[in-house]
Amino acid sequence: MALLLISFAVLLVVGTPIAIAMIAASGLVIWNEGIPLTVVAQRVFAGLQSFPLLAVPLFTLAGSLMNESGISERLFAFTKAIVGHIRGGLAQTAVVGNVFLAGISGSSVADTAATTRVLVPQLERNGYSREFGAACAAAAGTLGPIIPPSILMVLYAWQSNVSLGALFVAGIVPGLVMALAMSLVILVLARVRGYPTSGSFSFPALWTAFRNALWALLMPVIIIVGFRLGAVTATEIAGVAALYAAVVGIFIYRTLKWSRLPAILRTTARETAVILMIAGAAAPFSWILGIEQAPQLVVTAIQSVTSEPWVVLLILNVALLVAGMFMETIAIMIILVPILVPLLTSLHIDLVHFGIILLVNLVIGQLTPPVGVLLFVVMTIAKVSLGRLVREMLPFILGLIAALALITYVPSTSLLLPKLLKF
Repeated sequence: MALLLISFAVLLVVGTPIAIAMIAASGLVIWNEGIPLTVVAQRVFAGLQSFPLLAVPLFTLAGSLMNESGISERLFAFTKAIVGHIRGGLAQTAVVGNVFLAGISGSSVADTAATTRVLVPQLERNGYSREFGAACAAAAGTLGPIIPPSILMVLYAWQSNVSLGALFVAGIVPGLVMALAMSLVILVLARVRGYPTSGSFSFPALWTAFRNALWALLMPVIIIVGFRLGAVTATEIAGVAALYAAVVGIFIYRTLKWSRLPAILRTTARETAVILMIAGAAAPFSWILGIEQAPQLVVTAIQSVTSEPWVVLLILNVALLVAGMFMETIAIMIILVPILVPLLTSLHIDLVHFGIILLVNLVIGQLTPPVGVLLFVVMTIAKVSLGRLVREMLPFILGLIAALALITYVPSTSLLLPKLLKF
């Protein structure tokens, strides 16, 4: 296990892509033990032979179709009609708009890119700094994997063997808690800096914006109701979501052109390949950790320090926040979840609740350098410097950490809704 972890760390330090680093480290250990290297390929394919993983490309396709259809503009127009009249309302639109946008794409990167393109120029024209607008877009994008549907939830449910429907429903309230924390940050900064309002409230304008966005707003409802009625599985609802997105874009909004479908499919294939390459590469890596009894060692080590669940959750939160600064989100999840599940089970920590805690930690990690993927997305689109962007990000990160503490130590934020809906 030492050879596995040291070789993996060295490869990461020298800049090797995570999937290749895991495959190479696993291959080195297997070769060193005299086991045929064909075992690596066998474990990779065995790790990917899972029916629920089909939901990953389908949800990715659904998000790509909805974004290509100009749904983000309609949703932001709707949310601007709701909150634009308050001080800092245009910045609040980024947060409220991503609550709805998260229910469509399930991807923090896609949501952040859409928010940056649509709102940052508007914010700059209305007296906000470009860096503040970029920080709002990046912070709001963290809602993508928390509010269902979520690609990361599909992967966690697959690894931990929990109900994906329960996990989807469990993310709704925590997502709203995170949105409230970011809204409070914007409210305070707007008053301190004197940010303007964006016009007055108008019910006719709100109604018009609502009608324009109605078909987009129905998509999360279809997903949750489909799960609740037991009419479809996770993979099937992902297919329904992709079909719904195509029908809305092509035949209802008529903003999605048939000629764009090949490019959308190519983009979906590339994004899916990245996710599944990491998932496949992690299979032999996790197999070796299992043989070396890494989960049992982790359980023993932590229980030798404390057996209090709240202390364990505190330790895990700190460890995950630090890991998120240096590693890619999906890699952290795929490596750590099989190790942590025995520990969580031994302490009677609900796996659905921990799944939400894990995802919130990981999306906060997407905002922190040096490997903050959302920072690089907004830097590329908005043309801002990393130093100034990070300074504007700090209040949002602190607000999200406060939300994480509430979600961690008030389990009902995650578990009440699944119980009420009998998941």
